Amino acid sequence: MSKQQFKSQADICKKSLDILHKAVEMDPSNAEEYQAGIAYTEGVMKASNAIVKAFDVVEPPKSAAPKDKTEGAAKEEKPKRKRKAKSSEPPVPVVKEAEEVIAPVPEEDADLFAMFGD
Repeated sequence: MSKQQFKSQADICKKSLDILHKAVEMDPSNAEEYQAGIAYTEGVMKASNAIVKAFDVVEPPKSAAPKDKTEGAAKEEKPKRKRKAKSSEPPVPVVKEAEEVIAPVPEEDADLFAMFGD
């Protein structure tokens, strides 16, 4: 279950507790049964709230943690851009090495069938 589901469960329990307390006032003859429901619902609500807190400890909210880290880190890590001075020397062209020749190309006058030794 996700953190949001446990929050929703705690909210549902809170509403259920309100209903159970009103039921005790309106129907005192079944107060013992309602008290059992109240005890159970309070336990579930406490457990749900504890799980929500555990989510906050184990997985801190993403909106709060990254802001603090990124603002300070961004200021420290970003180096200032320096403008390069224009030089009077022209850029040096890049020379590529020639590719290896796999097979020689026959001359136009050569007999093509002579290559096969016929």
